[in-house]
Amino acid sequence: MKLSLDWMNDFTPLKEVGLDVILKKIAVSVCEIDGVVPFRPELDFVKIVRIESLDKHPSADKLQIAEVFDGSSKSQIVTGATNVKVGDLVPLAIPGAKLGDREILESELRGVKSSGMFCSEKELSLSEESSGVWILNGIEGAEIGKTIRSFLYYEDIIFEIDNKSITHRPDLWSHFGFARELASQLRLPITFNPFESLWNFDLSMKLPRVLENQNAHSYYASSICEVFVIPSKRKFQSRLQKCGIRVINNVVDVSNYVMLEMGQPTHFFDKRFLESQGGVSLEVSYAKKGESFALLDETSPSLEEEILLIRNQGRPVAVAGVMGGKESAVQNNTTEIVMESAVFAREKIRKSIRSTGIRSDSSVRYEKGLEATTTLPVIRRALNLLKENGCPSLKASEPVGFLHTPHKEVRIHTDIHFINTKLGITLSQGDITDILERLHFMVSWKGDRLEALVPKFRHNYDVTIPEDLVEEIGRTRGYDTIQVTPLLAEIKTPIRNLSRELERKCKTFFSVGLGYHEVYNYSFQALKENELDGDVELSVKIRNEMPEEQSVLRNSLISSLLKNIRTNQDRFSEIKIFEFGRAYFNIPEPDNEKKFFSFAVSFDRKSSESDLGLLEDDFLKVRKEIESFLKYIRIFEYFWDIKPEIFFHPGASLSLIVDSKQIGNLGYVHPAVLDSFELKKRVIYGSLEFEKLVEIWNTNRNISRFNVPSQFPEAEIDISILIGEKENTNLFTDLVRREKIPELQEGWVYSQFAGGSVPVGKRSVSYRFRLVNYEKTFTQERIKEISDHLVALAGKNGFVLR
Repeated sequence: MKLSLDWMNDFTPLKEVGLDVILKKIAVSVCEIDGVVPFRPELDFVKIVRIESLDKHPSADKLQIAEVFDGSSKSQIVTGATNVKVGDLVPLAIPGAKLGDREILESELRGVKSSGMFCSEKELSLSEESSGVWILNGIEGAEIGKTIRSFLYYEDIIFEIDNKSITHRPDLWSHFGFARELASQLRLPITFNPFESLWNFDLSMKLPRVLENQNAHSYYASSICEVFVIPSKRKFQSRLQKCGIRVINNVVDVSNYVMLEMGQPTHFFDKRFLESQGGVSLEVSYAKKGESFALLDETSPSLEEEILLIRNQGRPVAVAGVMGGKESAVQNNTTEIVMESAVFAREKIRKSIRSTGIRSDSSVRYEKGLEATTTLPVIRRALNLLKENGCPSLKASEPVGFLHTPHKEVRIHTDIHFINTKLGITLSQGDITDILERLHFMVSWKGDRLEALVPKFRHNYDVTIPEDLVEEIGRTRGYDTIQVTPLLAEIKTPIRNLSRELERKCKTFFSVGLGYHEVYNYSFQALKENELDGDVELSVKIRNEMPEEQSVLRNSLISSLLKNIRTNQDRFSEIKIFEFGRAYFNIPEPDNEKKFFSFAVSFDRKSSESDLGLLEDDFLKVRKEIESFLKYIRIFEYFWDIKPEIFFHPGASLSLIVDSKQIGNLGYVHPAVLDSFELKKRVIYGSLEFEKLVEIWNTNRNISRFNVPSQFPEAEIDISILIGEKENTNLFTDLVRREKIPELQEGWVYSQFAGGSVPVGKRSVSYRFRLVNYEKTFTQERIKEISDHLVALAGKNGFVLR
């Protein structure tokens, strides 16, 4: 929004205050400002001069030599203009002037000195077309020596206000409203209030008819006669142009002028057109679906039922608060008009804007929420301006219409303690009263209790609660005056959240230590996907209507992770992902919801892969990763048990047992399940019950198992034995662990083999055991002794060596 400093000075003496002071106060206490620029300063270098003489150029038939007088000195101009004569007043751009991309310089034309250039309206960017030099003879205000900027009332500073920062302040969307705010902030008097304008209505004139209803907060109309449609006076034109409004004629320009000055739009109808429809009978009503009529912007949109219209005799003549109709508009031969002044509900105007796509200057103000009691003062001010702007003998009927809330009041009650606590400073009752009364609040005190009557131009949506009063006091006093003090608060030791702490540990280890990627999934899935893991009858159905594939809450994370694998199977050769999520069950609390830490791995093995050695190596690799994770979270006593699951491949699944409780599982996903998810590769899936992990970790986290590293070299022993195809490889490692060999640190399976020379139904399993001695270096004799012990242990328990 653009505001003219010269215009605002009509209402309060802002020019007596330095521009820097005004700008600082606006920035600190009112709103954001995008820019401050002088309006058309280049026109200070264009003066009005009188042509004293005209002579032919001695060397050019189409040029003339003119001598001009600017009120203090004479100069010589060479011109090619054909429409000038001696005695004419014309604009002269003097050397140094810049008109667009053109700079005027002292020059010679065919050997004759020229000290400037006569200008047309087009060259001054005042018109799109012109027929020659602008002749100013007889035009009011055209005086020799005056600059064109002064002549056009362009000597002004324009404030460019950030609209977003005053969306909540409809009272600031006008020159008077903004001047009133600055007067309050800068302690300046109001020298003229346009809302206090007076007018003597002609009681003998025929009254228009206005049908009252609830479709507007306020609506008034007045008939006006003895109107002459002519160009506006320079003052009106310049002020509209400085604010970016197109000049049309004196009647329409007054409507726009009032809107920019007072913040409330108005509209003028051609009375003769309204009477041609059967008389003047105005009504605010809704459009009929598909209804259409021509608007001022030459469009005829198809209207929706939610759009408010102004109708005359039941026929649409305007979109309420947005734009008038083309046929009812003021014409050049109009002599009688009907003026409309109204306030509509902001919600209804917003619907009209959204439906029509039209954002006019009027609708932008209406959508902020205007005060309904301003409609009559606006009519009186507009009539005075019409009289000033070319209609000196006009007469107007008494306004007819309605106002639904003439006595609305908003009173806010609070106390001085509340205000001071919110601001963090100590203000006296006098300080608060001074600020609020400057802002036009009416204040009364009862002890420390404050009652504030909000001014009507602020009470609709802006100031309604005690916190709004605090904001008014704070911004007016200046937030920059409030000292910065350190925050005083009691420092308490935070309560340790073990669940969240372990969750971070799990995620960090899997992502940083093992190279997995975390995924996030919705908890919604299809009912058939709940059949994979658990009782489908315990599924939690979603009450809101959802697609079949999102109709229940998941009872495990396997389906979600398999869909993630499917999405990425053609993009990556190796996929390692994990998810920390919840599963849901239709059973009593607290067992109706469980947390799981689940993971899935695909090593680019096709679902038809027949090399069991590769598949076993992949499985052992993942199992070793999980065992390293268990060690990281201080779970040392566990074992893997063979336990079939319907979603795992037969004979390729394990259950993780700790303290005789199953806390997780691991296995190859069943080929049938892979097919149902359109997966082309083998997938290893595992899941850990998080609450059980937390319980075990909390028990073990304070138990130290640290051993000082040995200063002596370590040793390793490998041993291969035959075991049954379905036997657990942990059987032998458990036997070794129970022997309690002092130097034995750990043992694991590092390879498996079946086929070839291995008997049918058997497989060759190779184990590796790590030995550490803390007292001395291993001797070959001691290593052989331990190796023989392991071989004997295998033979004793029926295992055949390889």
